[in-house]
Parts: sequence; C-alpha cells; structure tokens
Amino acid sequence: MNEPSSESIAEQLLADLRQEQQLVNSIIRGCIEHRWALGEEETELTEAMIYNAFEAYAIARGMALSEAERFCEQHLDELIERVQAIL
Repeated sequence: MNEPSSESIAEQLLADLRQEQQLVNSIIRGCIEHRWALGEEETELTEAMIYNAFEAYAIARGMALSEAERFCEQHLDELIERVQAIL
C-alpha cells in the first residue's frame, strides 16, 4: 500500500485552507455589505451571496445538497447576525 508523502499531505492541507478561506471571505464580505445595504434589493442580493457561500461551505463539510439548503434556510439570519457581531 502506498503511503501518502508528507509533501502531498501538506499540499492537500494548503488547498483545503485556500478553499475554506475563499468561502469564509465570501460570507464575511456578504455580511459587511448586508450591514450597509441601502434598500430591499441590496439586502436580498447580499443575503443571496451569503446563502450561496454558506451552502457551499456546508456541502464542502459533507452535507448533501438538499440538507445544506434546508440548513442554510433555517440558519441564515442567525449566521448573518453572528458574523456581524464578530465584525
């Protein structure tokens, strides 16, 4: 059996971190824009942006698409509030 090399493990770890960083950055950027949204249209746009990043993150963590959709619909407002509280 071939053991993975330490180099390939390190490369995979860095790839995983970059992927998560992109999703987390999208959630944060969406929450910042949501905070400053001026109207209903801008608010809906930022919520869609956050939802999509949140859903992609949940799927990357192993959730099935339908489960991720339900999860995001149930917890989107809470996620936005919690991220904005941190920011």
